Amino acid sequence: MVLCSDFLTAWQQLRGGQINCQQALQLLRDEQGMLTLSLLDDEVCQRFFQLFPEGQELPPVVPLLLWRNCYYLGSPVALTPDLVQSICDRTLTQVKILPITEKSYRCWHHTRHVDLNRIGDAPLVNPLTGNHDAEDISETTELFLSKADDQIERIKTIIASALRNRASDIHLEPTTEGLQIRYRIDGVLRHVTKLPLEVSRRVIVALKVMASMDIADSRRPHDGRIGEEYLSGDGKALGMDMRVSTLPCVCGEKAVVRLLPRKNPFSTVDKLGFSPKVLPTYKTWLEQPQGLIIFTGPTGSGKTSTLYTSLQAIAKEHVNVVTVEDPVEYVLPHITQTQVNEAAGMTFAAGLRAILRQDPDIIMLGEIRDHETAETAVRAALTGHLVFTTLHTNDAVGAIPRLQDIGPDPSLVSDALLGVVAQRLVRRICPHCSEAYTATDTELERLGLLPSQVNENPVLHRGRGCSQCLDSGYLGREAIVELLEVDEPIREIIHSGNIIDLHRYLRETDFMSFRQAAIEKVFAGVTSIDEVFRVLPRSALRVPSPQPQRLPPKLVAQLPD
Repeated sequence: MVLCSDFLTAWQQLRGGQINCQQALQLLRDEQGMLTLSLLDDEVCQRFFQLFPEGQELPPVVPLLLWRNCYYLGSPVALTPDLVQSICDRTLTQVKILPITEKSYRCWHHTRHVDLNRIGDAPLVNPLTGNHDAEDISETTELFLSKADDQIERIKTIIASALRNRASDIHLEPTTEGLQIRYRIDGVLRHVTKLPLEVSRRVIVALKVMASMDIADSRRPHDGRIGEEYLSGDGKALGMDMRVSTLPCVCGEKAVVRLLPRKNPFSTVDKLGFSPKVLPTYKTWLEQPQGLIIFTGPTGSGKTSTLYTSLQAIAKEHVNVVTVEDPVEYVLPHITQTQVNEAAGMTFAAGLRAILRQDPDIIMLGEIRDHETAETAVRAALTGHLVFTTLHTNDAVGAIPRLQDIGPDPSLVSDALLGVVAQRLVRRICPHCSEAYTATDTELERLGLLPSQVNENPVLHRGRGCSQCLDSGYLGREAIVELLEVDEPIREIIHSGNIIDLHRYLRETDFMSFRQAAIEKVFAGVTSIDEVFRVLPRSALRVPSPQPQRLPPKLVAQLPD
């Protein structure tokens, strides 16, 4: 990408005698009618539109040149002689109309009406139809960046583009060729553009200034926050927090920006993605006066969204809900939220001890990291508090040995634990380009299904790719949930500490595993088999054997006595 500030406009070159009028028009417009927008001159546009008061009817035209008392205008539509004459009368000049592509006109219109000093997430509108415009992320972002005058405008342009396209994170990665910009959209990174090498460092420095970081220290990682306002689609000014993290790398400093709009993005428990089979069970957990509910999953699996949505559902006037988080990502109404600050001695364990002196009814603990925190959380769940917390495990069953490894007494864990929720986020098939097709035997085998286990000619869905989903075939995300309810047999197994017995028991019961939940989502047309395999670990999709597998004699002989 090349920034327009590095060029003279075609009109400036024409006035300077470097080129003639014909050459200027050739620079501005190719044979197909595509415009080189970076070479258009703002002064020509300003002079032209000053002659037309606000509200006066004007056909879709782009002022290209003003030369020797003649306006050269580009238009994507055919203009009648009367329209052309009315423009001549208004401007007191000659007018020549040159055909341009609709796409060029739309792009020019967007750049003319965008405010690079304001961040907005409103979708672009096609000026010719009034409908939402199908945005090419790379093209539009590069176009707006070419109009930016300084680094702050460039950063705000990148943020606005990310918001319009549902991005959760912005990656700015220095390379030997420039600053690569990528957006994480629906959990997948997408390349957007690359800024020139000469501005790479300046953009990172400007970002660090905005986040109140030390710009003189580029040898250590830094964390900061930016508070900004942005315009929503309905024109309201809303607040947004941005977490900025920088990391030294070979080519400079990499920066990642997490976008956190302050408006409440959470809906209801019913819309979290729980299977209809397990949703009633989960709702009963939320109604319990005490107990421990554990959420597991890797980073970016939607644990925070599920936690916040659940807390909102139970945060009533008559209950005291207190949280300890690292960090506090969203501020929720009617909930007391506390930020971990280890440098000041405010750890999860210290925060939890303090919370217990605040007369809580419901406690949310961001993560269990050590023995003290685990012990306190379990005892809190046994003494009349409903406790929510998270662990990092591959599945719901793995949370139990993980919690035991941290240290609480198994008998306390078995009495306190209500259940475990493990989840992953899969992309939903785009409803605008979804198409049905008949599943093949190979696809069924990937899910561990035999043709005899499904209906004849089973129908699945996939996305073809369209402008609405950025040609990915997916639009939005939904959780695949594995729910482990701790009943009396499981309590006895936890107390005994035999995880093999737990696996055997779950095979014999109607346990909603990741595999079953994924099969349900695939056959409901929510997601695809490829997406399931992209997100879930292979161990979760393995078909469980009815009996424990015997080890080969050679392996048995190698086991220690």
